[in-house]
Amino acid sequence: MPMLLGTKGGDILEWRASAELLANLKQRLAGKWGRSSAREAEEFLKGLVVSLDEELCYESQLEEELSSLQKAVEGARRACELASLQARHREVVSAHFSRRSSVLALCSAGNRLHDALLTRAAQLAEERMLELGQGSAPVYALLASGDRGRGEETLYSKNRYILLHELDSPRFFLFSHQLFAVLKEAGVLDGESALWHGSLAEWRTLLKGGGRRTGSAEQGLAPLPPFATPARQGPASAPEWEWRLEAMADLCFVAGFEPLARQAMAASASAVKEQKNRDPFFQLARRVIHLPLALGHFGRWRLERDGEHKGEIDVERLALSPMVTAIRVLAVHAGVHEGGTLQRVRELLYKGALDVDLAERLLKAFQCLMQLRIESEIRAEQPGAFVNPEEFTLEQDARIRSSVESVLSLQKIAYQSMVGKV
Repeated sequence: MPMLLGTKGGDILEWRASAELLANLKQRLAGKWGRSSAREAEEFLKGLVVSLDEELCYESQLEEELSSLQKAVEGARRACELASLQARHREVVSAHFSRRSSVLALCSAGNRLHDALLTRAAQLAEERMLELGQGSAPVYALLASGDRGRGEETLYSKNRYILLHELDSPRFFLFSHQLFAVLKEAGVLDGESALWHGSLAEWRTLLKGGGRRTGSAEQGLAPLPPFATPARQGPASAPEWEWRLEAMADLCFVAGFEPLARQAMAASASAVKEQKNRDPFFQLARRVIHLPLALGHFGRWRLERDGEHKGEIDVERLALSPMVTAIRVLAVHAGVHEGGTLQRVRELLYKGALDVDLAERLLKAFQCLMQLRIESEIRAEQPGAFVNPEEFTLEQDARIRSSVESVLSLQKIAYQSMVGKV
């Protein structure tokens, strides 16, 4: 039952959640039967059936709402409509999360809306070109790297976007300008967001560590400036190898010509295989393994010292991000390329890189930390994952401490596995 488990298909958490649900139900039924009459037991079962019917009805209503939003996205005529639909989607999934606390269900809905929105944005960019007499859009592929690439889209996720083209053409640069404008108007890109554009050949060069443009105003995947003319501009550079690893490992196709995207993703997989035994990767792994965590000396929380979040814990920076990045480098080292954080934990378990106990603890930690992030996004209505330890109950404090300690154990395992090469 996905409505209760927050899972679907062969999700790694499904078997454990199912077992825990059934065990709890059996325990409650056994206790009820031991001290109840037949009539009381019958009333209990009737109440249980009514509750399940109500939950199923709620899930059905949610699916109808999400389907309606997706259809509205697909039929949007202007970019500003996409922004309002995205806001409505956040309201709907926030209400569901407040009732269910299901990270997997929220991420699944977020992934689905994200792809529909990006697909429609690309279509609107194509339509703008035709309306302006700039011709039809060239063959392109739009890919996402980051949270969406791992299938972990939340309310305010952070992604980078890669726009690839097949052949050099002024039309591609006109299209990239129109797409950037639509994504800005739709609220997908802001001043800190990133859009890289270039050919497949330039993408391959970038993955190998080339493609830099010294002295350029465009650094990393900086937003494209307005194009006054369709003059040829080189691809943006990606100066940090850390970005290239995320782009290679956390990448998914969103819109456009899928065969072109498959070539780009195959190039990414090949680059990971070629570079995982080279020094830049191990230098990155060394930094990742030693990222600071939320628990400092003597078990004290590391708190923000000033600013808006003074006295709070930055869960994203001091727990969730170290976990995701450590699992990524350990997965690359073990030859695991695709998948999100949960899938990587599963594959690392199968390969013997993690033991059963640590894998289970990491699954629980991921659930806990993602819940904290989503709850923070709902409260603040913006990206971030800040929590105030003064508001923790004893149970919450213990759970969050256990999650951070699991990440520390992960860092130690990663160090032991890779120390010979870092």
